[in-house]
Amino acid sequence: MNPRALLAAFAIGTTGLAVAPVHAQAADPCSVYVCMAGISGDGTTGGPECAGAIAAFHAIQVWDPKFDSGATAAARRTFLMTCPGAQVSTNAAVLNTIITQWGYSP
Repeated sequence: MNPRALLAAFAIGTTGLAVAPVHAQAADPCSVYVCMAGISGDGTTGGPECAGAIAAFHAIQVWDPKFDSGATAAARRTFLMTCPGAQVSTNAAVLNTIITQWGYSP
């Protein structure tokens, strides 16, 4: 049993209280930026290290009530822009490529 599950089982068993699930931290925008830049440039996957980052990028979706591709692209761009490296003027083309290729699809 992993330590987190063991601790939760112990807390429930000793106190009788329910323990809220532990949520993973939000994806690091710089990791997402680097991984998305890799698959946008030459089509490489980035390996298993990028699987979570790529999934986090695609999880950013706006539904109003149907899928809104323009708002999704804007939300994804805003998220990537929280990485300081994405805001460097020399990286603007990379950011635009990511959004053009991947920003508008669910």
